[in-house]
Amino acid sequence: MPSMGVILKNHNKSVLETEGQEEAVRQCNCRDKPNCPLQGHCLTTSSIYQADVLTEDGGSHTYFGLAEKDFKTRWSNRGRSFGTEKCKGETELSKLIWELGSGSIQYEIEWRAVAGCGSCRPGSGHCDLCLAEGLFILGNPCIGKRAEVVSKCRHRRKFLLKFNKSSVPSL
Repeated sequence: MPSMGVILKNHNKSVLETEGQEEAVRQCNCRDKPNCPLQGHCLTTSSIYQADVLTEDGGSHTYFGLAEKDFKTRWSNRGRSFGTEKCKGETELSKLIWELGSGSIQYEIEWRAVAGCGSCRPGSGHCDLCLAEGLFILGNPCIGKRAEVVSKCRHRRKFLLKFNKSSVPSL
């Protein structure tokens, strides 16, 4: 039977060897990889993205948004707001797309991730994701509303007890 020192040495060796190896994280689950909206990084979480809307007449519009969960979920919701009339006023980007569509102007949207940062954490006085989005909106000419910069963080709501959906045992 090996001594305690040998057991500890082997354990430490195995822990230290696996510590440097990172698990392969899936960054894209698109069936058509060359047409991934974010160039192979559509499953990126907590990111700021940029949408460049290029029109046939040479016009260009820029929009900054954030995705707390993976970008692909946010992107599919964007598609819904572009195609469903009752959702056409959800964001400044969907308003622009509907405006271009009503004028029969052809457009193309190019997506890219511009920053990644952490979301709101319980006890934190700020949300890095909302702050970063605000910095991009203020620092660049875009179609995003300046009111988004001073609005309350919508990510803090999930930590409030009154919005917690878990059941409390009755006494």
